[in-house]
Amino acid sequence: MEHSFSVLLEAYRSLWKNRSLTTEKLNEQESQSLLYETIAKELRDEMSHPRTRQSPEIKFYYAIKRIINSNLSEQEKLSLIHIHINVMEQLTTPRA
Repeated sequence: MEHSFSVLLEAYRSLWKNRSLTTEKLNEQESQSLLYETIAKELRDEMSHPRTRQSPEIKFYYAIKRIINSNLSEQEKLSLIHIHINVMEQLTTPRA
């Protein structure tokens, strides 16, 4: 069973209680876009001071660990991990 991006955005939001994400009602495309942008920001460690930022690989490890240890459903976990992998591949693939 595939989850909608609105559901996955809410699941992601539950992992980060202290992070503010928009609370306005978004359609599926807006939810997908916000989820991907937020995960990319997380993996680039943009919420930290530049001198304390960690590499995307380290942030990816912590994100996956947080997802696995969460109370989300197995399907939500798998979907979020899949999205993290997609975003990580976009961030680490050399651009021509």
